[in-house]
Amino acid sequence: MFKLLAFFLTIGIVPAQILPAGDVVGVGNFIHVVSNLDKSLEFYHDVLGMDLQRAPGAQAPAGPRPFLSAPEVPRLYNAVGAQYRVLSALVPESPMRAELVEFKDVDRKPVRPRVQDPGASILVLTVRDLATIMARVKKSTTTVITRGGGAVPVDNGSQAILLSDPDGFFVELVQRNPTPATKADSPFVDVSFTFVVSDTNRMAQVFKDALGFQPRTGAVATDKPLERLLGVRGMQVRRTAATVPGTSFRVEFLEFQSADRKLVHSRLQDPGSAVLRLLVRDVDATVKKLDSSGVKVASAGGGVITLPGGNTTLRAAITSAPDNLFVQVLQAPTPPAQQLQK
Repeated sequence: MFKLLAFFLTIGIVPAQILPAGDVVGVGNFIHVVSNLDKSLEFYHDVLGMDLQRAPGAQAPAGPRPFLSAPEVPRLYNAVGAQYRVLSALVPESPMRAELVEFKDVDRKPVRPRVQDPGASILVLTVRDLATIMARVKKSTTTVITRGGGAVPVDNGSQAILLSDPDGFFVELVQRNPTPATKADSPFVDVSFTFVVSDTNRMAQVFKDALGFQPRTGAVATDKPLERLLGVRGMQVRRTAATVPGTSFRVEFLEFQSADRKLVHSRLQDPGSAVLRLLVRDVDATVKKLDSSGVKVASAGGGVITLPGGNTTLRAAITSAPDNLFVQVLQAPTPPAQQLQK
């Protein structure tokens, strides 16, 4: 059981050797709660071509994924008594992976926001060859959101397209000009995360005060390339960008100025819920700061969950940020270099 917990919580964790001064010290995975892991596997592996992390009990990375019953993980997701199974899609050289989690033996109600709805999330994948992936997309049942069904120019000669996965999560594929240089030989170059909000100031304040981010917010403006990419019409947008402390990982918030918006409401176990994992120095201190900002713990019992994992004891909580964004704060293991300095 301990090995299973360690696998579930440590995939994607790459602590910095020189930790930043604030509470947040890195980024973990972007977690999608899905209705059927097998269908998600077909999309992320067969259609997009992402490599997969082998799961405990699986015969191969793309093989059948058994349900697990270790009680600590369902408690973390406030799904006590549920079984779960997990899949992780990899992006080389990135600390973030797309982690897909399916629960059973618990009540679930899927949510499928539109891209302009507060609570919608977008996994942004920078790719080397968009045409090759799109050839597989066209042969599949994948929904293309971008108007016209093809890639559109976004900036400086780059091309992008927006897709929807089987649970309605949005995935943006972008081929940048020029293609960023990387060491890994992979069809994927980079990954980032975009979230749609109802109130930019509120979300930016939470991430600044409680998590130590330094958000940069632009003015409300018309953005025709973004309109074409996301398939929306006549909506002005306010964009906010920030990097996760201690990393170069980019997070962006979008606020659409339109009456045609509907806030997402879901529980952690509901397919369509999104969870952003952040690595923190002291999970208790971070939870306290989040609570002071009005962000409460959504995990069972309203507190931090202890997750035994072999030789390492992990402590984590999932909190409910504004606009149905769940943020998992996981106390990062101290890198050996830091331990020696103490």
